[in-house]
Amino acid sequence: MTRTLLSAKIIGLILLAALMLIGCRSGAPPVQFYTLSATRTQAVSNTITALKPISVGVGPVAIPEVLDRPQIVVRTSPNKLKIDEFHRWAGRLNADLARVVAENISLMLPAEQVAVYPWDAGFVPQYQVTLDIRHFEGRLGEDVLLEVVWKVIDPRAKTTLSVKKSVITEPLPDGSYDTLITTQSKVVEYLSSFIVKEIKRLN
Repeated sequence: MTRTLLSAKIIGLILLAALMLIGCRSGAPPVQFYTLSATRTQAVSNTITALKPISVGVGPVAIPEVLDRPQIVVRTSPNKLKIDEFHRWAGRLNADLARVVAENISLMLPAEQVAVYPWDAGFVPQYQVTLDIRHFEGRLGEDVLLEVVWKVIDPRAKTTLSVKKSVITEPLPDGSYDTLITTQSKVVEYLSSFIVKEIKRLN
């Protein structure tokens, strides 16, 4: 009889623990996934001139180790970062950056072909753009910062044609993650326009 009561108590405790665990999980907010987006305006299309169609390769893109993770990272103070478990990138951030820069370039230049690294062995672009991201972060409700050193390379001659450093900031009107990602996409658009102008100058 005592053994039966003990077994019933154990089963009851197991069921209670399971219910508490389910309750904790159901109370957690759902995970949100985000991607950067290319420009949907033609505000920078005036950079297009009577250039002959060219080919451009974008990448590789290097990002700091702290940003190379699924979670979106925001800065909360000069020496403190927040890694948010419930707001995440839908893919790899460096790959997303390369994709968006390539899409922007294809809209801003009369490019014959724009490819993202790594491209097919048979494709040798006239210009290759590499990106070394130093900072790409936001302070919710304050601003977004993009600091990047980028190069334009002639892969056919295996020479570096240009090395530039861009530091771009853009204010954040509110503290939402939707606004953060939209604004980060905007600063990538600005960067893309700088790259386009440099390729235009070189060409």
